Amino acid sequence: PLRDPIPDPTTPPQPLCAACCGPPPAWAARLGATGFLLSKCCLPILKAKAKRVRTTFSSEQLARLEQEFARQQYLVGAQRGLLASTLHLTEEQVKVWFQNRRIKWRKQSLEQQQAKLARMGLATPQR
Repeated sequence: PLRDPIPDPTTPPQPLCAACCGPPPAWAARLGATGFLLSKCCLPILKAKAKRVRTTFSSEQLARLEQEFARQQYLVGAQRGLLASTLHLTEEQVKVWFQNRRIKWRKQSLEQQQAKLARMGLATPQR
């Protein structure tokens, strides 16, 4: 059978982008696609960040986080570091958990206030 010609090393690399520039020649795969470039049209696809994996907290971790939140809604510095190391989490995970929990707490507080006003007949329209 006929083989694809091996590229001349003096020629500039060709785009290797099947979506818009057509499939690469068969020999490109055999050579590990060395000497080929992606065209500029496909760079945004490659630059996209990989989706972050969602942290799954154990029930023990959640119980301890909730316990600390009940004590104080803000953890800073050494307190956050100590709690993170105790729970085998990163400080960033603890920080974000507290941020999200404060949002949930504010939302619950607002709903309780609105329910109380509604019972009193003073309900304000929700946004």
